[in-house]
Amino acid sequence: MKTRIISGAIAAAALYFIMLLPPYVMGLTVFAVSIIALYEFYQCVRKVDFNPIRIVGFFACIMFLLYLTYKTFLIDSSIALFKNISQVIFQQNMFYLFVYLSIVYLLLQMVFHRKSFNLNDIAVTFLGIVYIPFLLSFLFQVRFLENGFEFVWLIFVGTFSTDICAYFIGKFFGRSKIIPKISPNKTVEGTIGGAVGSVVFTTLYGVLYINGYEELNIAVYHFIALGIICGTISQLGDWSASAIKRNVGIKDFGHIIPGHGGLLDRIDSLLFVAPAVYFYIQFLL
Repeated sequence: MKTRIISGAIAAAALYFIMLLPPYVMGLTVFAVSIIALYEFYQCVRKVDFNPIRIVGFFACIMFLLYLTYKTFLIDSSIALFKNISQVIFQQNMFYLFVYLSIVYLLLQMVFHRKSFNLNDIAVTFLGIVYIPFLLSFLFQVRFLENGFEFVWLIFVGTFSTDICAYFIGKFFGRSKIIPKISPNKTVEGTIGGAVGSVVFTTLYGVLYINGYEELNIAVYHFIALGIICGTISQLGDWSASAIKRNVGIKDFGHIIPGHGGLLDRIDSLLFVAPAVYFYIQFLL
């Protein structure tokens, strides 16, 4: 537990530092995290004889990096050349062209390399792209919404408070298993504790910081609703990652973070929460 707490504290400090830097640093961080997490995912599924076409997945991460960089330059940069280049590269038709070429390339692997790749390999390649770089990109999308800086922190507060509360409540009070075939350590008590913890900390963050310090005057019920969403969906993200690991027979996706496993083990909840918060803000705030 001591190693887990120390690693978590270091990660939190690094996150705080990154958030204080210009937005493009966050874009680079999202790209780096996507590459590492996608690598862990592809290595994971290879253990059960899937053969993902990794070059396409990593290229997708690069495209997301360029897109995030485009958003940064378009909004923040005073350099006209960067804005003009970004607008040319990332017009809608260029995005469609990228999707088209990726689909054709992947499917042709079954034509010209049918002994090496099959339909399952194509499917798991796409799953990795949608599951990691696509979902994680919503963290950056939230950053560039109005008051996005505050809402990105809300995502972190809601997700990590869920994880921490579920872990400690489950460890000390957990009795009833909730999904033993997927994750034997998850309990009903821990699940409820995580959801309640998310509501409490998300609401406190909203009332004290967003409304109090930043004076945004958002109705409190929105913070309660977002706390419920973070507390519920983050655990679904964690369970989904556990189901993947159970299917391939591993405990962790990697060992990059002492006490926490791989990077994908740390962001599995964020992958579900960031899009949910983004759509809540877009549709309901």
